[in-house]
Amino acid sequence: MGLNAYEEFTKKKMKTVDAKTLIKLKKWWSILRLIEDGFWEEIHETEQKMIEDTGIKDIEFFFGDEDFGAKGIGNASRTIALIHRQDLE
Repeated sequence: MGLNAYEEFTKKKMKTVDAKTLIKLKKWWSILRLIEDGFWEEIHETEQKMIEDTGIKDIEFFFGDEDFGAKGIGNASRTIALIHRQDLE
């Protein structure tokens, strides 16, 4: 019987990067982290404006685990039902 896709993948010999390449990759990782930090700061600022505009305490965007992007709007104290992306677009 043949191997399934996972078994085929795990049988492959993976190459490891050398120390010089790892140093270069760490630089790019640091750049990504700076971009992410700026992004999350902007999201937080947007949520604060949304609180002021709607008067809803602790309203925020909620995100899923599997992929990037907001899934909808809710609030941490759960005083409103979640509003999903498809209802907002």
